[in-house]
Amino acid sequence: MIVHPTSFLRRRAAAALLATFVGLSAGALGCKSPGAPADAGVVGLSPVPAPVGLVAEAFLPTPDATWAKVRALVGGSAALLPGSAGALTASLLGLPIAVASEIDGSVPVLGAAVEAPDRPRPRVAIGIHVKDGGRLIDQLTRGEGARFRAAPDAATSIALLEPLQGTSPTALGVLGNYLLVAESAGDLTTVGPYVARTMPQAQVPKEDLAVEIPRPAIEGPVLRAARSAWDQARGPDGAPRPTAVPLAPAVEGALAMLGDLERARVTLVLDENAHLRVSGTPKAGDGPASKASTDLAVGDVKPLLELPADALAGIVVRDRAASRAENVPKLVDALAGLVEGGLPPAERERLGAVIRAASDARGDWFAGGLRFNEAGPTAFVRAAVGDRAKLETAVQDLLGIGEIQPVRAALQREGLRMSTGKAELPQLEGEVRRVRFEQTAAAGQPGAGQPPARKGPAGASADKRGAGAPGASQPPPTIELLYIVRDDGLFASVGNDPAAGLRSVVAAPQGERLGGVPAMNAALAPLGSDIAFALVVDPLRLVASRLGQPGAGDPAPVVIAAGAAPAAAGAPAALWARADIAATAIRELIRLGGVF
Repeated sequence: MIVHPTSFLRRRAAAALLATFVGLSAGALGCKSPGAPADAGVVGLSPVPAPVGLVAEAFLPTPDATWAKVRALVGGSAALLPGSAGALTASLLGLPIAVASEIDGSVPVLGAAVEAPDRPRPRVAIGIHVKDGGRLIDQLTRGEGARFRAAPDAATSIALLEPLQGTSPTALGVLGNYLLVAESAGDLTTVGPYVARTMPQAQVPKEDLAVEIPRPAIEGPVLRAARSAWDQARGPDGAPRPTAVPLAPAVEGALAMLGDLERARVTLVLDENAHLRVSGTPKAGDGPASKASTDLAVGDVKPLLELPADALAGIVVRDRAASRAENVPKLVDALAGLVEGGLPPAERERLGAVIRAASDARGDWFAGGLRFNEAGPTAFVRAAVGDRAKLETAVQDLLGIGEIQPVRAALQREGLRMSTGKAELPQLEGEVRRVRFEQTAAAGQPGAGQPPARKGPAGASADKRGAGAPGASQPPPTIELLYIVRDDGLFASVGNDPAAGLRSVVAAPQGERLGGVPAMNAALAPLGSDIAFALVVDPLRLVASRLGQPGAGDPAPVVIAAGAAPAAAGAPAALWARADIAATAIRELIRLGGVF
């Protein structure tokens, strides 16, 4: 069964087809193979030089096979979709369904992008292989069912297909045995010849989609887009907003490494799940990327697997003492920027000394997670400890910063009051400390005048209108953070039930842990031992918990990770990142989004 979209949907779908190549093809797949045979359909069409400003080449090696994988991932609703890449292309582009048989789904779809300084998006052209270009032109331009006229472009030899009636959302043309698709005729003639005449001679990658990004693209549009996204997270005066403060040093470091890459590669592999991979090769020399590939702290996912079994999200981050020391001034600047008028020099120096002491005393990794039960959300953290006594003192000193006048005034402006003390949790070995944040009755502040929090067991604070309760609209007026420093780690928990969270994160390494959940273990185990960062989220169960059904549904994890692999056995050093998405999550997100 073939579904014929409306003209509106065709316009949106055709635009999406182009947008996919614009978004994924941020660079050029430059692995040319001089010995590769020229495409039979472009015999006599010699290769042409790359257009000026080329920033993208993308390959979809096996359109029919990849489309079949997509339909399998989508599941039941995919039965309504076209059964072949040819039928899909005809539907998206509004072509007669009879031409679907002319599209060769066993030959790669090619795409290239060229930077356009005068436009927000690059110029993009996609090349779809057909069995006979001349026959395709005849089918589209002759007979009673003709929808186009052919207008040859003398400069490029492209037969531009102009609609006989109305307008088309995309520009179409034929060169050799390639149907070319672009946003405009100018894009088609600028990029199309390179797609149809040069790219067919490239070595075909093995993945379902592959893109390689060269240095000009990274230094230009890719880095500009990354910096623009980070700038949007910063305040109007250049200081990060409160939610971005913890990320500031890491993001600045990542941007420096991005600008120091020689090339990067993006691939997508589809099987039972979806796997996106990004790898970057550093420039020669001792720049940020090259240094990171050898100095970045990496390891396995054991700390993540040792989080509590009921964690719906978890993260592990590794870093070395040297990199933490380098980031102290950046973190001080970011935190000081949150205080109106900044911090006096003496207080800035005190803040820096406290952060530096805590950085020196802790170990090279920390892991955190989120649970969600009837009481609402609770987060927990476990960090490696290098010097227990020094870390205990540093944490106390860090909390003492909240008592200095500028910081206290900043909290008051937000309608908050902070206090510290001991907490009674006799089930835990060691001294548990409490940090309490209470909403005040400051005029105009959210939550002002709320009734005091109801005390839960073991000193935990819980309000009847907590975030997890039906009809909840406000966070509880009192939030507590509980922490304990021991030889085996610094453990902390904050949220609606911090006492239970602290107990679970302390007990998890020898008890019920995330690694004991088969789906989570299967998703995390393949990450290997060169991980600097890993994040796992179970979006479906997280949504169910937010809807008042904690524990409902089977795990369907999404994993995002990054790390570094030093040069070895002839392979260059590389920085890498990956995302793995469970098929169940893909299907449910598609269903909720009403895509099909």
